[in-house]
Amino acid sequence: MKHVREDLRLKSTFFSVDTSGDNVVLKGRGFGHAVGLCQEGAMAMARAGYSYTDILHHYYSSVHLVDLATLDFFRDDSAVPVGLGGGPKQR
Repeated sequence: MKHVREDLRLKSTFFSVDTSGDNVVLKGRGFGHAVGLCQEGAMAMARAGYSYTDILHHYYSSVHLVDLATLDFFRDDSAVPVGLGGGPKQR
């Protein structure tokens, strides 16, 4: 499918190929990942100088971005299972 997309200069690999008599029919369904972010719009915002956080908050207003390194600070070591038994960590 990738070669068909590249050869025909299609913007997405999300399409099907069927035949109808002597015709070949291509049916496409957009060029995103179906998660609500417009790739063209996000690219235009990036080119206009918006940061990735600005872009994400534009499309997902109720999302909170968290630095994963800070999650370790809040982790309760006694609640993390260790080994196959699944019991609490031994001190």
